[in-house]
Amino acid sequence: MKKLSFIVFAAFAVTAAAGLAACGGGSEDPAIHSITYTESQNYNVISLAESGQTGSNILFDVRSESVFYEIDQVTCNGTPITKGSLGYKFVMPDEDVRIEVELSPITQYDDPDDYLSWSGSVADEISMASEQDREYSWDCTQELPLAFDMSKFGSYNTQIITEFVSSDESVIPSDALSFKAITGSNDNIIRGGKIVVDLKKISAGVASVYFRFDSNNASAAELIRTFTVTEYGGIELDCWNVPLNIVNDSNFDDTENIFITFTDSSPVYGSNVPKTQSFTLADLADGATEIIYAVGHTYRISASHAVWNEEEGRYEALTELYVYDWVGSGTSESGFNRIVGGILTLASVPLAPIEITLYD
Repeated sequence: MKKLSFIVFAAFAVTAAAGLAACGGGSEDPAIHSITYTESQNYNVISLAESGQTGSNILFDVRSESVFYEIDQVTCNGTPITKGSLGYKFVMPDEDVRIEVELSPITQYDDPDDYLSWSGSVADEISMASEQDREYSWDCTQELPLAFDMSKFGSYNTQIITEFVSSDESVIPSDALSFKAITGSNDNIIRGGKIVVDLKKISAGVASVYFRFDSNNASAAELIRTFTVTEYGGIELDCWNVPLNIVNDSNFDDTENIFITFTDSSPVYGSNVPKTQSFTLADLADGATEIIYAVGHTYRISASHAVWNEEEGRYEALTELYVYDWVGSGTSESGFNRIVGGILTLASVPLAPIEITLYD
């Protein structure tokens, strides 16, 4: 009887041990959970698995697909992930994972170390063409001058490849943008250039513009700038009312036939500052007058003597007049107010009237 009891007890012990192993007394396989993210045309999530095992390392990367955005932050279920040398990495939690990508807009870009930048006269606003100009067949454009550092750009650049991208095609279509090269008078070597905007194609709103410039003898350069497109006449430029004192040192004394014109070298269409300002010396009291000067711009001074022929209905005996160079107030750091080669440049508000002396 004792022998039978021992056999029954032993059999029960073996059965109990087998039951403990089957119920989790050993190790279970880790759970597998899903991994999802929000798709976007502005970024691309690379090599991210659709699921992961709890406790495993998950590696992936995120790349911006737009020149107007950079990756700001990537999160895993709300927790930021730091990017390492292999990309983004997290340990799979015991739950489903949602990856979120936050972007930071790039509204301005101008690398100070390359050869290309915006001219100081470029405004952040661009005017649409007026209703009158839209009705006519002639071109209506706004030039955006570029500054080239020729010491970095180099010589013998004759072939160019340009690319334009707009952040909002409904405001500034890419086909409304073109590049106009400035070359030497006797060769096709590029010495500068400007972006030209077709004002008949743009609409009111805000858009960023990306410009890539590549040439045969220099590395590529890129610019980004955000512009506000306004209705015609809606641009207000910073300007000064600048007093002038014009002296006639020519051989002509019939002041009603002496004409002088100030032309903005970088006029802004649809702004509060006119492109040209003209008058005769006879219009002035003792040669005193003033012009509206757009801050940061330069002005070409042109003068001439001509006599009106009533019978022919035109001016005759046109004689070009010249302007003496002049230097006014300023410093070596800020620059001087000056006239050189008929070009007026103001670095600061003049402390006294600008002396403009005409000769023939």
